[in-house]
Amino acid sequence: MRKGESVARGSKYSLRRIEARARRVRTLREAGLGRRVLWRSWQLAASSVRPAVFVLLVSLAGFWVFDGLRHLNPTADATTRAGRVNDAFVSLAPDAAAASSLWSRELEVAMQPRAGLPPDNALAASLLAAFEPIAGRERFSSMLWAELHARPPREAEAVLRALPVWVRTRELETAWASRAPQPDTQIASVMAPAAVRARLDRASRLYDALELSQAAFFAGHEEGALNLALLPGLSSGTGEMWLASDGAVLLDDCSGAQALACALARIGRDTGAGQGARILRAALLTGHAGEAFAASLQSAEGDTLQAVASELGAVARYTSNIDAIRLTALLETPQDAARLRRLSLEAGPRTLALAHFHGRDALALDRGEQAGSRITAEAWERFVLAGVFAALAFGIVLAALVSAFSVRVTGRAGLGQRIDIAMRELLLGRKT
Repeated sequence: MRKGESVARGSKYSLRRIEARARRVRTLREAGLGRRVLWRSWQLAASSVRPAVFVLLVSLAGFWVFDGLRHLNPTADATTRAGRVNDAFVSLAPDAAAASSLWSRELEVAMQPRAGLPPDNALAASLLAAFEPIAGRERFSSMLWAELHARPPREAEAVLRALPVWVRTRELETAWASRAPQPDTQIASVMAPAAVRARLDRASRLYDALELSQAAFFAGHEEGALNLALLPGLSSGTGEMWLASDGAVLLDDCSGAQALACALARIGRDTGAGQGARILRAALLTGHAGEAFAASLQSAEGDTLQAVASELGAVARYTSNIDAIRLTALLETPQDAARLRRLSLEAGPRTLALAHFHGRDALALDRGEQAGSRITAEAWERFVLAGVFAALAFGIVLAALVSAFSVRVTGRAGLGQRIDIAMRELLLGRKT
């Protein structure tokens, strides 16, 4: 026998003594009617206190969570950069049919064969990524629902708005998915005209090797030179435009007009800004960097050039090398590079399509602000209160588990058992 057990058995509140006291208490049959009523009332009250307190605490926690959700800032998301980007796409057309027509037309123009030049599959890829915000998922799904149920658009919209929210959402999602033959198929690839899809497939096969070559060149893994005229959208003529590697540029005379190219080539050796520096040289060579931006780079210090190169490297990672070169047309000052980087962070591969439709006005979608938090001070206070009540409810459950474990280990009756035997003796009385 362990020492702790022997001490417990000799204690006033050992389980053996509690059991002995219980045997000396009257049974319900032996007790009078009044005592039986009192005992049943006590049992009902005692057995319901802990569950009632637990339910009350959980209910209070749930109430404060719900109340906190009501105090969240509902306009925080609407004022973010991402919201403005989506609004800019949606504003291109008044309804889903017009948006779909505009998107198809621009996609066909981008992939139109041009003498001596590659198709603009870079813009086409960006347009494909932008189909959902241009068409508007909800309004386009509503149009598809009208087609599926053979109803006029206005009647379909009225029917959908009369449905409960969850039913309407389910109906619209079903309509949206109806255009995709497979769950993982992008609806944009299905909605594209058949001729455009065929040209995209052909272009991807023809330019796969060139895509790998340009990716390696801008990453700094290849020496020599890259003919930018072969890349989509970088040239409007049939002449060649060779972009030399950083090492080849530094071997030439770095005075006069070559000073900026040499400065960027030196930055090209930096692992963080090298990709952006090569993109800047390509933008200057192809003329996508406008006169104002090129002049500002000519007069910029080395640290400013490196910062701009770092920003453009990030733009290329969010979009692509070709897109980043073409997007320099939006820039007028070195400070604009940071705005373009933030815009491309939100728009991603859709950035080129955004610039295609809105031009330099696309940069106005970035206002340099941090995204507003949806959790207001009032909501935070309510969430804290909910956490306190939830912790108390958990404490009740934990206390019951700890008490049961303590009784088993020490052999001493718990507080509940002590109260129970005392109330038995008081209400039922002892045997005579």
